Amino acid sequence: MGIQVVDASLFSSLDPVALQGSACVACAAHVFPAQATCPMCAGTEVSVVALPTTGTVWSWTTQHHAPKPPFRTDEFAPFSIGYVDLGPVIVEGWLLGRIEWVIGEPVRLALAKAWTQDGEPVFTYGFESVA
Repeated sequence: MGIQVVDASLFSSLDPVALQGSACVACAAHVFPAQATCPMCAGTEVSVVALPTTGTVWSWTTQHHAPKPPFRTDEFAPFSIGYVDLGPVIVEGWLLGRIEWVIGEPVRLALAKAWTQDGEPVFTYGFESVA
């Protein structure tokens, strides 16, 4: 899949889309994005893992201000962001497709299209409703 992403290190796969995190061998903590050391126990033995692609909305809010570069802002519209519980880790990301969400609502990982300041398409991750 030849697409440009904001940061390739966030993904373990683009087709199908999956986020890349890390898991600590010592304490089993999972983090996103992947890190070389564990933020929970300072362990240095971590493994890179693909995170689950489905979860539930843990919390959310609507942003009424434009995102920072590299994203284009001339056609700004309010958007929702939230924390999604993927099981071993809670991930922050865009909530796609609408403004209103319900805590506990099932969601799945998706690619989210954005635009650079130069008008070029670029992708990041977001979450969409399963329903």
